[in-house]
Amino acid sequence: MESEQKSIEETKEDMTFKKLVNVAVVIMLVGLIFIALYTFFFNMQDAISTLFEYRYVSLVKSIFSLVVIGVGVYLVKMFLSR
Repeated sequence: MESEQKSIEETKEDMTFKKLVNVAVVIMLVGLIFIALYTFFFNMQDAISTLFEYRYVSLVKSIFSLVVIGVGVYLVKMFLSR
């Protein structure tokens, strides 16, 4: 009986350790995704400045920013609904 209880406790400890490792990996991945999105946003702003005529740059940048905000709000709603 003692051996069964010890094996159950070891299994619980293994599961909590695996859970902590999974959480740490997810946090690191979210951080990397945030950095990638941050750099993508500003590189896209530079690309818009290069690709479009001067008088349309502000318009296209604002549209791009609205799209980013819309996607962000949608993703937050999707994650919060779970």
